[in-house]
Amino acid sequence: MTAYTTRTEEFGKVTFCAPAADDHCDGYVWIETGSKRQQICHGGDFMGNTVTARAGGDLKKAAQKWLRQRRDWMRNV
Repeated sequence: MTAYTTRTEEFGKVTFCAPAADDHCDGYVWIETGSKRQQICHGGDFMGNTVTARAGGDLKKAAQKWLRQRRDWMRNV
């Protein structure tokens, strides 16, 4: 399983993972905060079109993009 861990103001320590991803196939990206695990979706939300990524650098890029979208979305709420 591929994972990327970071710390954010909103969530604290979070881990993004794509359990089904490998070098050849995309997998859905999940965010883990403590004991809670959710799929992330385009636009910075948890509902909609699910974000996918491949193992390695794609997961980190997808996670960082989602976090930027999440911050933008939270500013507009």
